Amino acid sequence: MEEWSRQSINFTVRLGEMSVLAWPLNACVLKTHFTKLPIHPTVPAELPKLFRDSVDVVVTRSHPIESSLAKLSILPQAIQYIPSSYRRYWVVLDGNFEDYLKKFSAKSRNTLLRKIKRFAELSGGEIDWREYCKPEEMHEFYKLAMEVSQKTYQERLLDCGLPSDQQFQENMLALAAEDNVRGYLLFYQKKPIAYIYCPVHDGIALYEYVGHDPEYQRWSPGTLLQYFALQRMFTASHIKIFDFTEGEGAHKAFFATNNQYCADVYYFRRTWLNLIKVALHASSDKLSDGIVRMLDKFGVKAAIKKLFRSKA
Repeated sequence: MEEWSRQSINFTVRLGEMSVLAWPLNACVLKTHFTKLPIHPTVPAELPKLFRDSVDVVVTRSHPIESSLAKLSILPQAIQYIPSSYRRYWVVLDGNFEDYLKKFSAKSRNTLLRKIKRFAELSGGEIDWREYCKPEEMHEFYKLAMEVSQKTYQERLLDCGLPSDQQFQENMLALAAEDNVRGYLLFYQKKPIAYIYCPVHDGIALYEYVGHDPEYQRWSPGTLLQYFALQRMFTASHIKIFDFTEGEGAHKAFFATNNQYCADVYYFRRTWLNLIKVALHASSDKLSDGIVRMLDKFGVKAAIKKLFRSKA
């Protein structure tokens, strides 16, 4: 049975990675994990009732699809808007870690081992990484992970680093009391340089907050910590899937065992104001994509992206 959650969300218009405009919305978001949904999205049967309950938008994130769908559709019940489609990646944690490593080509395995060896040599022969899961451990994890998060471009440019509010910390400790959270840190000379924070729901560990100190980028700290985190998760009997969550990326594709083409589907009330909001959002996405393609064509996309992150 599908589960829904009432939330307040921001419907944000962006140009590239910069937020230009945002509307706060009362949303009803589907909680059911995407691996349990059918391939093609259908209009939720609960839609009329949810709209009567002062809901502005009904959202299904990462709904599995077979191929691209129309970005904007006017339905009898709602305005259907699909702002993004992407591959979603996950790791099935069956078998053992040694079997999992066999999914990689010999070249990829050698590359991983070379990175581990190189960082071990830099660290004096032994890599210092740690897993945190108990309530008393999560206090230390949070403090050290925040030191890393505040240096990342996610925090400085996108304002989506590790949350600093009290509610997040209380929820983290509640999850830890039920053995439903994992935190991972990588250190260099006792200094934290990368972190991964994963809440666990129904046997699924979510790749929720991650980051690394850009000063150590050349040593691939995120890749190293991901390797060790998965190694440990294969030993946790109650964790069945490591979910890389929404969005694509070479890092996710490299480590994943499975992937599925998905779309974020929004159902808005049929009003002129909502149609204008959706049209503006879609136009800004189209403009951003055009700018990115142009920069990529002239070979300056990576340099400009790096500049924005360094100046944020």
